[in-house]
Formats: sequence, structure tokens, C-alpha cells
Amino acid sequence: MKKFFLEGYGCSLNIGETEQIAGFLKRNNFSKTTHVEKADFIIINTCSVKMVTEQRMISRIKKLSEEKKPKAKVLVVGCLAATNKKQLRGLFPSIVILDTKLESLCKALGLKKNSFSPKIIEEKSHKMISIIPISVGCLGNCTYCATKLARGKLMSYSIKQINESFKRALKQSKEIWLTSQDLGCYGFDIKTNLVELLKVLLANKGEYRIRLGMMNPNHFKKIRSKLLPLFVDDRLYKFLHLPIQSGSDKILKKMNRFYTVHEFEENINYIRKKIPEMSISTDIIVGFPGETETDFKQSLSLVKKIKPNILNISRFGKRKGTIAEQMLGQLTEKDKKARSKELFVLSRRVFLKRNKQFVGQRFNALVSEKAQINGFVARTDNYLPVVVESGFGQIVEIEVKEAFFHFFKGKIISKK
Repeated sequence: MKKFFLEGYGCSLNIGETEQIAGFLKRNNFSKTTHVEKADFIIINTCSVKMVTEQRMISRIKKLSEEKKPKAKVLVVGCLAATNKKQLRGLFPSIVILDTKLESLCKALGLKKNSFSPKIIEEKSHKMISIIPISVGCLGNCTYCATKLARGKLMSYSIKQINESFKRALKQSKEIWLTSQDLGCYGFDIKTNLVELLKVLLANKGEYRIRLGMMNPNHFKKIRSKLLPLFVDDRLYKFLHLPIQSGSDKILKKMNRFYTVHEFEENINYIRKKIPEMSISTDIIVGFPGETETDFKQSLSLVKKIKPNILNISRFGKRKGTIAEQMLGQLTEKDKKARSKELFVLSRRVFLKRNKQFVGQRFNALVSEKAQINGFVARTDNYLPVVVESGFGQIVEIEVKEAFFHFFKGKIISKK
């Protein structure tokens, strides 16, 4: 029996597909090993979202190539493989460079062509969490994005396929992540949408939680009036991830983001009017080509105004083959680092002030993850992370005792 060693990096979509690869291979008479030197095939599912990520991927491929046994094959799949084939082949002539279309992995392994989709029984990497990719690709064309080059146009899986995977996941998990490049446009290519999908999934009985992945603001606006009423069901985490990327309309236009700051704010106001307790996550890229100090200050002002629960900050990095790579007005790394730090300091202040209001409050929560140091992470109905001492796999009532800028500490009051 051939042995494979597998690693996956990047977004939850990548991790979900990595789990599918593992499950698929094990059901095709491959044996998984955690030792590189024992593997016949070494597979790395790569990410290329940032330059620092790309460098980390290249370093990891080099290390795995050095550790493998002489006749073992190294196969690189994922976004970096799709966008940087020429560079990788130049650096590593002996490895096999594939792409994001995981069917190509079958051919490289001598298997019959197979479709990697929600039909595949995955091998889970989290005991209590199942990740279900519901589509690949997107409808956008952001000028900075290498993922679009790797993943291509939107291709949604059918509601029937996803529901089959969902039912299977419920037999072993209590928390389900729905993931894609852009959940907001799910189904637009097959004449359906996220709302219709969720109606079907929530018809499944049981005590579980669904976490929705990222939605671009312009697509969210199209479905929000029918989506938000679904959150009356406590099995749907009151959590939305809507990336703004910049507080400047000028920069958003250069990014080709298809919405304005005003339209984004209108989305946030709409959400908070309908569901005040909704947790909101957003993203900002600092140092985009042409970003002036005034543009950056507008991003700072927006964060102060909307007060998100989570802010993912990225420094702009040129991605090969993107429009932004060739844009004039590239900022220095020093300036990007300084702006990133200023935004981070502001966000910590905003988060801590917001989080302190939750001290003393009680919530129902699912204890679904191990904490990084001690204890476990319980997720409240609005997805706040509260560290508790026990209760793994259970739905409990907790009281928040301490607030920090990115998490809470709590005490279990009772178990459901």
C-alpha cells in the first residue's frame, strides 16, 4: 500500500479541500503517514494570498524535498501551484506542479479522474468542526488578487450535493463551516443563492451550529433582506464577514471592488438595525498603490465609525500576474509597516472597549475547540470566543468574566 504525507495551508476553503484529498486517497487504498521520510507521495496544498505566504510555501517545499526518501514524489497543488508554475519548476525541477483542479492530482497518482466535491467523504482535521466548500472561484476581478488567477470563475456545487455532505457532517460534528471564495454569490451561476441553501440545511434536525464564511459587500446586499431573517434560528451563528478593504472610495475603485464606502456602511447599519448583536468581521489592506495619507486616515475613521468585532489587517504585496503589480505609486515597506501598526493599535483599542461591555453577561455557547494554551474555546451564539476550563463538545451556558481585545475568559454556569 502506497503511503502519502499531506499538508494544507491557507483559507478554510483550502483546508476543506485538503481534508477531501485525505479522505479520497484513504478510500483509494493509500495509507496516510505523518512521517515525510516514510511517504511515497508528499502532497502540499499551497496558498499564495500574500508574498510572505508564498515565501513560506517555497521554504516548506524545499524542506520537504530534502527530507523525502529518494524515490518519493513531491506533488504541489493549490493556488501557488496554479499561479507560479514557472517559478516553482525553476526552483524545483524534480517535483510535480499541478493546480487547484484537484482532478489533476488523480492523474498524477495514477488514479481514474474523479471530481473533488462535497460528495467526497473527507478526513476531518478538527474533532468537532466540519468544513464544507460550497463553491470555488468568484464573480469578482480584484486588481490585487492572485486567488482569482488560480481559481477562476464561480462554480457552485448543487444544494443537493452540499446537503448530503452536511448530513454526513452532522454525524460527527456540531459545528459546520460553509466556505468558498465568496459566499455572497453562491449559486448565482446555477440559479439559486445562499438563502435557498441555508433553508435546506436548517431543515436538518439536531443541535448544531453553522458558521458562514466571507461575503463580498456587493453580493451580500442582493440577498440581505432574505438572509437576515434566517438568523432567528440559533443554530446559525450571528456572525458575518464582510471585507471593506479600504475606507477610501478612490482606492476601492483602483481595487475594482464594485461598491463604495457609503454602500458598505449602509450594509453595516442595515445589519445592526435588524440584528444588533450580530458580530461583524472585516478586512483592510494597507499600502495599496497610490494610497495617500488621506486615504489611510479614511480607513482609520471607518474603523472608529463601524467598530467591527474583528479586523483582519494585510499589508499590500505585489502578486505576480495581477493588475496591481504594475500600478504606479507603490509604497515602501517601511510606510506599509507603519500604517499597519497604527491600524492595529487603533483596532485593539476599539475591540477592548467593545468587549468590556460583555463582562458579566451570560450566553449559550458551543465548546468546539481546544485553546492555544489551557482550556477550551466556547463560541457564543454570536461567535464570540470565550475560553473555559471544560465542556468540550457540549452546548453550555457561560458567564463572561474577563475581556481582552481578541478573546474572553468565562465560567460555565450550566450544561444543556
